[in-house]
Amino acid sequence: MNIRSLFRHSARPTALVDLGSTLRGAFASAFCVAVCLMILLTADPAAAQDADTPLADVFTEEVSVRVINIDVVVTNRSGKSVPGLNRDDFELRLDGEILPISNFYAQTHEATQRRSTRDTDAQRDPSFRSLEEIQSGSTRRTHVVILVDHTRLSSSHRKRAFIALKEAIDSLGPDDLVSVVGIEAGLVFYSDFLFDRAAIDRILDDVKRVSFRNEVIEIERRQIFGELERGSSGGIQARASQAEDQQINARIRAYATQEFDRGIQSLRQIETVVSTMAGIPGRKTLLYLSEGIPTRPGEGLYVEFRNRFAGPERGLRHTDFNNDYTRAVGNFDLTPPMEKLADAANRAGVTIYSIDANGNHGGDIRSALTEQGATSEAISTVEENYRAPLEYASKATGGRLLLSSGKLADQLVGLVGELRTFYSLGFTPPADWEPGSKHNVKVKIKGERYRVSHRDGIRLPKADEREAGATVAALMYQTLDNPLDIRVKPGFEVPREDNAAVLPINIEIPISKLGFLPKDNTQSGSLSIYVSTKDAKGNAGKVQKIPFHLAIPDDKMAEAVKNSAHYPLPLVLRQGDQQVAIGVRDNVSGQFSAVRLDIAQYSQF
Repeated sequence: MNIRSLFRHSARPTALVDLGSTLRGAFASAFCVAVCLMILLTADPAAAQDADTPLADVFTEEVSVRVINIDVVVTNRSGKSVPGLNRDDFELRLDGEILPISNFYAQTHEATQRRSTRDTDAQRDPSFRSLEEIQSGSTRRTHVVILVDHTRLSSSHRKRAFIALKEAIDSLGPDDLVSVVGIEAGLVFYSDFLFDRAAIDRILDDVKRVSFRNEVIEIERRQIFGELERGSSGGIQARASQAEDQQINARIRAYATQEFDRGIQSLRQIETVVSTMAGIPGRKTLLYLSEGIPTRPGEGLYVEFRNRFAGPERGLRHTDFNNDYTRAVGNFDLTPPMEKLADAANRAGVTIYSIDANGNHGGDIRSALTEQGATSEAISTVEENYRAPLEYASKATGGRLLLSSGKLADQLVGLVGELRTFYSLGFTPPADWEPGSKHNVKVKIKGERYRVSHRDGIRLPKADEREAGATVAALMYQTLDNPLDIRVKPGFEVPREDNAAVLPINIEIPISKLGFLPKDNTQSGSLSIYVSTKDAKGNAGKVQKIPFHLAIPDDKMAEAVKNSAHYPLPLVLRQGDQQVAIGVRDNVSGQFSAVRLDIAQYSQF
């Protein structure tokens, strides 16, 4: 008897996995391809037709969430972490109702001393461990993504910020991993997750030298303030005609429009990075380095315009400035996309710490104007505009805003202390919570006035959401976790007439690693395969899901577990595709594995 006849499989038409096509949603519609399930040493290709009736889809898609954890950082009035608290010290409210804390974990670390010398060769360090060793360790490890927004970072503030970043990285724990990403014309992923501090230092040195022309918008703002400076405070008219007022008003509006568009772009890029972090295991922190994103671009200029040229003799005092502002600049309010970013970070379990490399936007305006200077109201408006959005997004996710100063390095080292001293509160979600539903969180310390930081919302994940996120994380950051011991082997690329090509990939899964359920004298297994590609620009494609069912007769199971199941994945490649990530979930045991493959080694593109 041919050994292939031991297995039953779904016998549906073969379909190519085309990751370059446009999809409407987070996933393509689930589809089955012909499963060529075989044992490694089998040699008879025709025997695959000996399959019995296709196995019915007996495994249903559902979200199984036993416990949800919320990480909490507690500090005193001096900003120092508070250790020694226990479960009974905390009160947890979900949507205003107190819920019992079913799981409790406290992690406390003494502040790490800064190293006086940097490691120059990780291989010589006796504490050196491979990435695989690090990844397979505790899920309490912190993953830090440093996101440098070059479009919002001037050369004058770069040096101090990067020195402080290096100090902070030196203070991380030996098991903590760091990745560096940048916003230039688009997103640039400078590195996978690394634990080698010397390598991270070198990457940051290279990133520090990135040249991006972004001072033009700031020059324009200073020039407009300079034009406004020629007027007098107290509403005394200093301009020759109303036409000139309309001209500068139009210039303010043009500036606000341009800065609003830049803000939208920055927030979208940050949200994209946050989304790629959803599937990263352990604690996840985003350090966003920039000079701020104004909530309402141009508002400070409009305030200055009103204060200088809205005198009663011109009749402008009869204009409701607030309504006029709503029409002119109020439409350019970045609060909604900022709230959307915070929701995305909470959904992905990411804590945002924003670093404002400037820290004194109002002072910059004051020093730039040599005559009367901007009014104090305009300066405070500008300062608040740049501080409020990043402060909101950080606080809403359990982080905070750090303003650049001579003590920025100390602030960042203190931040690392927060990352390494925290409490994790676990609770069982109510049975009536729907997948995808959002819920408000509030944690406080009973009877004490401590500062408690945590994300202010959680969202119950939908089916496949975690697995899709883990696949993307493996693609973007090489977060390897392979308990199923899957192997992938590319074949030979076959060109197509549409300038695409098909790269066959064989996915091998040891049967002994899989879970099975008894059904009609057979052992039934169910797998879900997730696939995504990354192009040369670092953009991840949509995640596609492929179901894979198998059945083994009871009396042949002992023989089968010595071998592997194979899945032939015909991957359609487009110009520029660089890498592919393949995730496999065992729907019986709940185990998930992900691997990444460099397509360029096998592609002729």
